[in-house]
Amino acid sequence: MLSFTSLITLSSLAVLRVTAQTNLPDVPPGVFNASARIEINTTVDALWNAITNFPVYPDWNPFVRLAVVTDDLFVPLPESKQMPTENKRVIFRVQIPPLPLPVSASTPDNPLHTQISIENITHVQPELGRLAWKYLAPEVALSSERWTAVSAATNGKALYESREVYDGALATTVEALYGTGLQEAFEAQATALKLLLEG
Repeated sequence: MLSFTSLITLSSLAVLRVTAQTNLPDVPPGVFNASARIEINTTVDALWNAITNFPVYPDWNPFVRLAVVTDDLFVPLPESKQMPTENKRVIFRVQIPPLPLPVSASTPDNPLHTQISIENITHVQPELGRLAWKYLAPEVALSSERWTAVSAATNGKALYESREVYDGALATTVEALYGTGLQEAFEAQATALKLLLEG
């Protein structure tokens, strides 16, 4: 028969397993990272469709206000191909810190918080529920790769996770200038996804 202490220990282990659930890959820790994690009352497919539908980001996303997929010469692809594709480029217009929620396509950017980022799409893995892109810069100066993952949570909901790890000689400067705003932006995007998919 299990003692009260044994039951507490087993209960604690169960909680640890639930909170430790992740679909993000293991990556080196880098200098710092920004991340978000949220359970959403929706399906994994609906969540995947929302994060890969770049053209509608302006309708709901307080962080990424524009995402344009391009070829290697930075020429935008046709509208029908505006979805993440491995080894294509993507130009993001972002707000760091994020805009207040809710937002729509007509919500104006704050010009003082607008940044442009050019990335290479490194992984599109629908079968794993993972998507990643990497900042186009000499890695010795600044290396950053953002992974986003979707999976089924243990309670029947869908789990959204996103993490970007920053490394390189300029990472401490980026952290000092934008670290807090980036973390706020990741969390705001997760909250906005929940609002979008739960209505």
